[in-house]
Formats: sequence, C-alpha cells, structure tokens
Amino acid sequence: MLNLSTQTVLVSLILLSGLAPGTPGPGQPEGEPAAGAAKAVVTIGDETLTRAQVDDMLRLLPPQQRSLFSKPEGKQAFADYIVRSKLYSREARKRGWDTRPEVKQAIRQFQAKLEKNQVRGLPIKDDNDRKLVLVLFKEGLLMKMAVKELKEELAVSAMEVGSFYQENAAVFDMVRARRLVIRSEASNYFFGDNRPKDQTLSDDEARAKAEKLRREIQDGADFEVMAAKHSEDPLTSGVGGDTGIVRRGLPNKTLVTPPEVDLLFRLEEGDLSPIVQTPMGFALLKLEEKRKMSLIEAHPEIQARIRNQKLEDWYQNMRSELRIVIDPSFFETWVEFTAPAKAAE
Repeated sequence: MLNLSTQTVLVSLILLSGLAPGTPGPGQPEGEPAAGAAKAVVTIGDETLTRAQVDDMLRLLPPQQRSLFSKPEGKQAFADYIVRSKLYSREARKRGWDTRPEVKQAIRQFQAKLEKNQVRGLPIKDDNDRKLVLVLFKEGLLMKMAVKELKEELAVSAMEVGSFYQENAAVFDMVRARRLVIRSEASNYFFGDNRPKDQTLSDDEARAKAEKLRREIQDGADFEVMAAKHSEDPLTSGVGGDTGIVRRGLPNKTLVTPPEVDLLFRLEEGDLSPIVQTPMGFALLKLEEKRKMSLIEAHPEIQARIRNQKLEDWYQNMRSELRIVIDPSFFETWVEFTAPAKAAE
C-alpha cells in the first residue's frame, strides 16, 4: 500500500501540473495573463507547459526544493525533471497503473488532507492552489510507481553482474574501523544541544585528552572499552566505536568523513591513526578490517546499479521518440519565488 509520508508528499510536489496550455495560474484572472505567461517553455510531444504553469510549480514547491532548483546548477535539472516525470507518469497511465486501488486510496487521503488544510510547509493560498497541488501529487504517485514497476521488469543476468564486478573492482574495496571522539569547543555546533562553553573542552584540551587515550590504547588498553567509556561520538560510542562498513565515495551511517576514509584506507589492520580533527571533535581511529567485498555480498548492489542504468536507457529511448523542446532562456533566468511571510496552512 502506498503511504502518505511527508517525504512522499514533498517529492510529489516537484512534478509538473499537466494543466492545459494557457491556463491562468492561481491568482491570475482569466484574460489578464502576465507578460509572456502564455509562452511555451517546455514541449513534450503534443503537450506544452507555459511559463505561468512552470512558475506555479516553482512557487508551490517546499522551500528547500524550491531553493535547490533555483540555483544555477539546478535550473536545467528542473527542466529535465519535468520531462522525466511526464514520461514516467504517461507510461503509468498507459499501463493502467493509475486505476489501482492503492493509488486511488492514496489520492483520496491526500485530497482529504488538502481540504482540511493539513498539508503544511507549502504556500497554498486558495482553491486553485489546492487543485494544482492535487494534480502534482497524482503525477508524483504515478512517476514513483512507474519507476518501481519498470525496474522490477528489467532482467539482470549473472553474466552482467559478474562483468560489472570485474570491471569495477575498486568500487568494492571496504574497511571497518572503530572510532573514539573527544568533543571540543570548535565542534560544539555539530551537536546542536547548546552545551555551555564552560562545560566543553577547548580544542587544545580535547586534543591532549585524545592523545592521552591513544597512548593508553598503545600500551594495551582495549579500544572498544575505551570508546564505550570515553567517546562522545553519538553514532558509535554505544557500539564500542564501531563505524560499520565504510567505502570510498559512498555515504555511511556513522558519518565517517572523506578525510577519515582516506586515512583508513592507508592504514593496515590493527593500526591506530594519528589524532584527526573532525566535525564532531578530535578523533582516533583503529582499522579493524580491510578487504574487498565478495561477489555474493556485492550482488544486490550490482543488480540495482544495472537496473538503474537500464531504466535510464529506457528513459532516454522514450525521450528520443518524442519532440522535446526546452526554452533554455527561461530556465536560466527565472527569479526565485519568495513565499509570503505567513503561508496558509
């Protein structure tokens, strides 16, 4: 069953409206379009989106997403996303996925939230905005469903998986470590708990404490026990400093930073690192394991990567079959919408 999590709602609102060309935007009286508002800025086959429609899409995005797409590097990405979402949602309708009971139920639930003013964080000011937001939500659901269903249809052979593993061997190098962190004045901001400065070690004091603990571990103290007792790392101290699996270029749950990752890959198993300053404070690392993931371990990830590439190939093929026109001048020069001081809830 599709859920209506806040994340789903917000992501859905990034999608295009599908309004008829020339339809006045919310708050724009019929017959009184703003200058250039009816100009087509995106054409997808026989459909067009006008400047007014895309402006409304931008206006009704949550602030974080609106800011992202308003940046120079995000504007063309937004144009591509419009096209991408339209092609995926078209495919969903073509296959009848829009008639599934769970889709209809999700739409009814979201519509009820709109009618009760329970969709927060958006500058919804009238019924026209609510209608547009509902259309955006429907498009989002269909795109999400199309991506999921199409991926599941894409077959990946054992030969493809094996070839990928061989050709991208370095991607599967991994390390596992333990980390001990001493919080310092410079890292206070990271924790966001407003700890008074007089209760926090200075940078010099924190470094000195970390160095002292390093010497004790070198002399035989157990790193896991020391981390559990002394570390102020909220992500690893409860598990004896265990960072879990860490790989180059990939996010990790324990926020091991790129400089720490580089350092760990230079160590040998059992080595202690020098004391390094991190956003959390002064850290000491011990390398527990360094190896390459086996093909069996990597298999699910490789399958997902190959499916993602095949889905992208599908999208590019669909795109090539249609006349796609994007007005670069519009997406390069729009002015970011500024929400009113108090948006309707």
